[in-house]
Amino acid sequence: MTRQPTELAPLRMLVAVHEYGSLSAAADVLGVSQQGVSARMRALESQWGLSLFQRSTRGTALTPEGVVIAEWAHDLLTRSASFDASVDALKRDEESHVRVAASLTVAEHLMPLWLTRFASVGDATRLELTAANSAAVVEGVREGKYNVGFIETPDVPTDLDSMVVASDELLVVVGTTHPWAQRESVTVEELAATPLISRERGSGTRTTLERRVRLAVVGLSIAEPAAELPTALAIRSRVMAGGGVAVLSALAVADDIAAGRLTRVETEDLSFPRPIVAVWDPRGQRHDSVRRLLDIARRAAGTTPG
Repeated sequence: MTRQPTELAPLRMLVAVHEYGSLSAAADVLGVSQQGVSARMRALESQWGLSLFQRSTRGTALTPEGVVIAEWAHDLLTRSASFDASVDALKRDEESHVRVAASLTVAEHLMPLWLTRFASVGDATRLELTAANSAAVVEGVREGKYNVGFIETPDVPTDLDSMVVASDELLVVVGTTHPWAQRESVTVEELAATPLISRERGSGTRTTLERRVRLAVVGLSIAEPAAELPTALAIRSRVMAGGGVAVLSALAVADDIAAGRLTRVETEDLSFPRPIVAVWDPRGQRHDSVRRLLDIARRAAGTTPG
């Protein structure tokens, strides 16, 4: 029988019990009755078929399983807050706001944390976020559509001011049943000759790959893609289904590699590092909120002290 999905509200209660040490303390912090918290916790135990609490004359404490689930719930709630902040940033607001554009990799994997931290500093400015490939981000900054853009291409435009805020690496990945999954490495020539499942031209991922291959072997170019897909998620899904070879951001595939859904394949004598770069028009107004966002991005990546 399929279990009903877990709601976030009782998870917040569980995390509060874990953090504050008792049902009554959690109830006080959340502004609800102790009976209400106790009823929600019993409902979770029934729903999951697990014992979450050890009840004794000294009070109620979490079981080891309860502690583990509370830690998981804390991570989930943090991600939920990041999700809400990211969705809010996509709203258009006629009030004071700063227009931000980010490559798809940055928007999906880095922006949620940056936006959550930006919101936590109490800045009243609304960040309006647009996601596009790196080439479109650069053009939008040039045209004045965006106050700042974040890209992951080696071709940083010289007519815009720029700053490295983080770093990334591209990884060659295949599905677990692909012949390359059994190999320790492939050569640059083999990689270049293989039609990849790829992003479109103009994406930072594809541009970085093409540039690094040309630098590794003079005159070498990559084969035409087996397929061009618009997102890393679409590419990952196809590769996991045994659909071929892809080169994707480490940010996008780390969880799949750790879970054994994708296999990383080393390339002999070649790696694909790339910077995450902020760009803005030097002729435009540099908002204080943009400076704060850049500082948050750099601190999150450890590229600046603090």
